[in-house]
Amino acid sequence: MSLKWLEARHFRNLTHISVDLDPGLNLFFGDNGSGKTSLLESSYFLSTARSFRDTGLDPVIQRGALDCLLRGKVQIGDMEHHIGISRDRGGSREIKINSEATRKSSELARLLPALILGPHSVDLLIGSPTLRRRFLNWGLFHVKPGSVSSDRSSTSVTSTVSSSTDFPANWEEANRCLRQRNLLLRRYTANSQAGNTKELETWSARLASYANQIDRQRAQYVELYRPLFTEIVQQLAGIDGVAFDYYRGWHRETDLLDIYLKEADLDQKRGFTQKGFQRADVRITVSGQPASKVCSRGELKSLVWAMILAQGALASDTSTSEGARGTLYLIDDLASEFDEEHRRRVCKFLVETGQQVLLTGVEEKSLLAACKNQYGRLFHVKHGGAFHVKHSSTIQ
Repeated sequence: MSLKWLEARHFRNLTHISVDLDPGLNLFFGDNGSGKTSLLESSYFLSTARSFRDTGLDPVIQRGALDCLLRGKVQIGDMEHHIGISRDRGGSREIKINSEATRKSSELARLLPALILGPHSVDLLIGSPTLRRRFLNWGLFHVKPGSVSSDRSSTSVTSTVSSSTDFPANWEEANRCLRQRNLLLRRYTANSQAGNTKELETWSARLASYANQIDRQRAQYVELYRPLFTEIVQQLAGIDGVAFDYYRGWHRETDLLDIYLKEADLDQKRGFTQKGFQRADVRITVSGQPASKVCSRGELKSLVWAMILAQGALASDTSTSEGARGTLYLIDDLASEFDEEHRRRVCKFLVETGQQVLLTGVEEKSLLAACKNQYGRLFHVKHGGAFHVKHSSTIQ
């Protein structure tokens, strides 16, 4: 999979750009404020229909413009897909895939799986558990039962990630049941009465069933993911004693439905469901201690980048009816994150994966040195435009 072509109109400070991309490593250099991060953000937005910087809509639309438009051409095997998304200040959104309108942003993500790495990425380790649940969910959305075909020592997904229903369907139903149960809890609280116990029990049973399926899928995904993460940690940082553990959101030895029935009164007083899949987390430890407590800032960055690179590598092994799925890595300002040696290690890993990469930096020389001139295309970003540089001096 690769993004062959990207067009952005009125997105951030990009009035209009149109770039043909290499299926491998694409380097973008330019001054701060020239539009490098906006270019990465436009690629991410085309994949997810949201920004990795802001939750609001208005900031991504260029000042003075009424709307923004993003278009791309995605190559998967022998098939070519045309995708596009437009947003206006009124909140309207239009997504098109091969000229057909769709309401589901997940259809974009299926065609163009993208991961962002940059100065904000360390939040994945030290920030809210919500970020880590989102991390788990991204992995399960893109790794399907029986879809990984590789010779990795972790074997294939066929024998490890399985369920009667795929993850997106379980996720949608679990959240529907959670919303309904919370609604009943708040209704009973507002009315200061026990309410319809039978109705609450029914929704509790449904919620527990879907939550248990999500838990099994997450746990199995982590078992598949963990050895790859450990391997990449050693490649990038050489940190020993690193463990990646999954916490499901309730006590391992306790049945979730029993918890819902026994703690219904407590949930009712608080007005929401306290335990379940929505409370899951992953925990990174070093020699048994939380990484966030014992690691330096540089070590935390290495661990987080290993987490994300491993997730992308696992998803890249996923095959579809059209061919290998692949992952688009979007890397913002590599030089600000690592010293020269670690930059080279990151670039070496990325080149060896054979996946598409969009990587930015201020200085052309430092980018070329990091990748040892093993790149596909080089672009100079200035004044909100991206200009292909056909030749560059060799960095020794």
